[in-house]
Amino acid sequence: MIDFHSHFLPKIDDGSKSCEMSVEMLKASADYGIKTMVATPHFYIYKNEAERFEQKRAKAYEELLTYIKNNNISGLPDIILGAEVYYFRGMTHYEGLNKLKIGSTNYMLLEMPFEKWSERVLDDVWELKKELEIIPVIAHIDRYIDLQKGTENIERLFGMDIPIQMNAEFVNGFFSRGKALKLIKDGHVRLLGSDCHNMDKRKPNLGACLQIIEKKCGTKTVENIYGYSRQLLGL
Repeated sequence: MIDFHSHFLPKIDDGSKSCEMSVEMLKASADYGIKTMVATPHFYIYKNEAERFEQKRAKAYEELLTYIKNNNISGLPDIILGAEVYYFRGMTHYEGLNKLKIGSTNYMLLEMPFEKWSERVLDDVWELKKELEIIPVIAHIDRYIDLQKGTENIERLFGMDIPIQMNAEFVNGFFSRGKALKLIKDGHVRLLGSDCHNMDKRKPNLGACLQIIEKKCGTKTVENIYGYSRQLLGL
């Protein structure tokens, strides 16, 4: 399986605070059968320009690889670099977006505003795909659903035929599980992520999530999610 959303790179955002913690997170993910992790540290335009962010990400990545090598650690998931880009006005005109895509793909993990979305926001999402050919992957759809009540924003987003990622906790949670599984069964959600930040309250958690999906939706559904993730990443 592939974890499409994670914050395990050390000392770059509010995720892992050290290489030791990063390795713990990677080991825990490997124990769940995770083969690949997309590293998606937060990108906020008001904190960084894309070039500076790229440099900081490269530094964190190299520090982690050096630590792994020096301590002869093996059996960890493969790492693909990306970013979790928080929506900002004017992003469709921002040349730095190309530095924020996932690996060598044209996909970019996009965090939407935590408020009712205006028509302008959804128009920008559409323009990213159609005009710039930077295909947004909507991060943790589960965190926006209640915020968009009373609108057709979620339905419009689904109608754009863009990849949607959901956090494992939405499946793992007893009260949210029904909604989560319906999104998967209806084909709206085809990517999963732990959104892990540490080994405490936001630790890697895809293991239980996958077991629940397999039990409730069948092995084929899990295989389809994995296959779709591999396809997007060109694996």
